[in-house]
Amino acid sequence: MNVPTDLARQVVESLKATPFLLALLVINMVVLAGFAFTLHQVSSAMERREKMIAPILARCLDSRT
Repeated sequence: MNVPTDLARQVVESLKATPFLLALLVINMVVLAGFAFTLHQVSSAMERREKMIAPILARCLDSRT
Protein backbone atom coordinates (compact mmCIF):
# COMPACT_ATOMS: atom_id res chain seq x y z
CA MET A 1 0.00 0.00 0.00
CA ASN A 2 1.59 3.24 -1.18
CA VAL A 3 -0.07 6.03 0.80
CA PRO A 4 1.06 9.05 -1.28
CA THR A 5 -0.02 7.37 -4.52
CA ASP A 6 -3.38 6.36 -3.06
CA LEU A 7 -3.91 9.86 -1.73
CA ALA A 8 -3.02 11.38 -5.10
CA ARG A 9 -5.47 9.01 -6.83
CA GLN A 10 -8.23 9.98 -4.40
CA VAL A 11 -7.56 13.68 -4.97
CA VAL A 12 -7.60 13.26 -8.75
CA GLU A 13 -10.82 11.25 -8.62
CA SER A 14 -12.53 13.83 -6.42
CA LEU A 15 -11.40 16.63 -8.74
CA LYS A 16 -12.82 14.72 -11.71
CA ALA A 17 -16.11 14.47 -9.83
CA THR A 18 -16.22 18.24 -9.24
CA PRO A 19 -15.04 20.12 -12.34
CA PHE A 20 -15.59 23.47 -10.62
CA LEU A 21 -12.85 22.71 -8.09
CA LEU A 22 -10.54 21.51 -10.85
CA ALA A 23 -11.10 24.73 -12.80
CA LEU A 24 -10.51 26.76 -9.65
CA LEU A 25 -7.28 24.90 -8.97
CA VAL A 26 -6.04 25.45 -12.53
CA ILE A 27 -6.92 29.16 -12.42
CA ASN A 28 -5.12 29.56 -9.09
CA MET A 29 -2.02 27.83 -10.44
CA VAL A 30 -1.98 30.06 -13.53
CA VAL A 31 -2.35 33.20 -11.42
CA LEU A 32 0.38 32.04 -9.05
CA ALA A 33 2.73 31.29 -11.94
CA GLY A 34 1.99 34.71 -13.46
CA PHE A 35 2.66 36.43 -10.16
CA ALA A 36 5.96 34.59 -9.73
CA PHE A 37 6.99 35.49 -13.29
CA THR A 38 6.10 39.15 -12.67
CA LEU A 39 8.12 39.25 -9.45
CA HIS A 40 11.08 37.70 -11.25
CA GLN A 41 10.89 40.30 -14.02
CA VAL A 42 10.63 43.17 -11.54
CA SER A 43 13.64 41.84 -9.65
CA SER A 44 15.66 41.58 -12.86
CA ALA A 45 14.70 45.12 -13.86
CA MET A 46 15.75 46.46 -10.46
CA GLU A 47 19.12 44.73 -10.73
CA ARG A 48 19.68 46.22 -14.20
CA ARG A 49 18.70 49.66 -12.88
CA GLU A 50 21.12 49.37 -9.96
CA LYS A 51 23.96 48.39 -12.30
CA MET A 52 23.18 51.39 -14.50
CA ILE A 53 22.88 53.89 -11.64
CA ALA A 54 25.95 52.77 -9.64
CA PRO A 55 28.59 54.34 -11.96
CA ILE A 56 26.58 57.55 -12.27
CA LEU A 57 26.24 57.82 -8.51
CA ALA A 58 29.93 57.09 -8.02
CA ARG A 59 30.83 59.81 -10.51
CA CYS A 60 28.55 62.32 -8.77
CA LEU A 61 29.99 61.51 -5.36
CA ASP A 62 33.58 61.74 -6.66
CA SER A 63 32.92 65.14 -8.21
CA ARG A 64 31.55 66.53 -4.92
CA THR A 65 34.76 65.83 -2.98
